[in-house]
Amino acid sequence: MDEIGRLLLYVGAGFCSGFLNTIASAGSAIILPLLIFLGLPANIANGTNRVQIAIGRIASIVAFQRAKAIDWRNALVLSIPCAAGACIGACIATALRSRYIGWAITLAVIASFVLLLTNPKRLLRDQKADKPTIKWWHLGLFFLVGLWGGFIVLDASTYALMVLVLAIGYDLKKANAVKAVAIFPMSLASLVIFAGAGEVDWYIGLCLSVGSVIGAWTGAVLATKEWIKIWIYRILIAVLILEIYQLVNRYFFDHNPWIEQWFFKCF
Repeated sequence: MDEIGRLLLYVGAGFCSGFLNTIASAGSAIILPLLIFLGLPANIANGTNRVQIAIGRIASIVAFQRAKAIDWRNALVLSIPCAAGACIGACIATALRSRYIGWAITLAVIASFVLLLTNPKRLLRDQKADKPTIKWWHLGLFFLVGLWGGFIVLDASTYALMVLVLAIGYDLKKANAVKAVAIFPMSLASLVIFAGAGEVDWYIGLCLSVGSVIGAWTGAVLATKEWIKIWIYRILIAVLILEIYQLVNRYFFDHNPWIEQWFFKCF
């Protein structure tokens, strides 16, 4: 693959990631396997991925704010324990071997999939309260979200959505806007730590960010639509199935899935 082909691939993957991270979650399911396949160690891929996530979330916050969809008070309160957890999680990740991080990614994706299938009606139902009350244990849950997001960002947004909908009581559509603000400091804090540890490829990260900004803006516009909830759920399920297939083959069977091999032969 020549340099132009790689550049277009990064931008396209960034678009998909920004869109998925905004409208649902699991955008890193595209970026992490791609970067690892192209030769980056898992720890460098993990750090580089944070660049496009942080920049893409800025775009999504602006779009959600233009639609007046953000509950700023609760979002900012939740962002504090989330950022604190992210700092600890990122420090742990920079100290671990790349192989262990790969195993952790795989197990986390399987856990997310099981949680989503457990009670889908609770995720899709309409909630009565526009601005639910934040309780102390909600802060503890968001600390854990931040801890995981700092360690391995993959599916941190899924966990954040589950807390916002199942524990706090937001509608899935409104939860997306709160999520964008609440986990942004997590993204920024973990990026700073990974960059300080020298685990960020800035060229690749900025290429991904170009597509991520466009994808995040597009996702935020669609996420404010009333009909989007069922599609958010369907996208989450589909992406998690592909994640599990990809990651189990890579980290537990030590080979690249045939889908991945076929995809890259096209380039």
